[in-house]
Amino acid sequence: MDDGRFFSRKLPGFINRGADFLPAEAPNLDELAFLPVAAGIWRQHELWDGTYTLDDLLDAVELIQVTRENARRAAGTERF
Repeated sequence: MDDGRFFSRKLPGFINRGADFLPAEAPNLDELAFLPVAAGIWRQHELWDGTYTLDDLLDAVELIQVTRENARRAAGTERF
């Protein structure tokens, strides 16, 4: 879909809620870029060798977020 903008994406239908703890952060890498690697669906070299595009990265991140949200809801921990 081309609406005249360079790049546009719809927001997910859920809100990322804050954790009940202070999460650790990786100060020396881009956590968003490495999320598919940490989730085990990509290998690190695929981030930089041209295997995937920025759109592929954003699709993978969205898929991971939705999968995690659905697992959380299925576990009965949703807070609406």
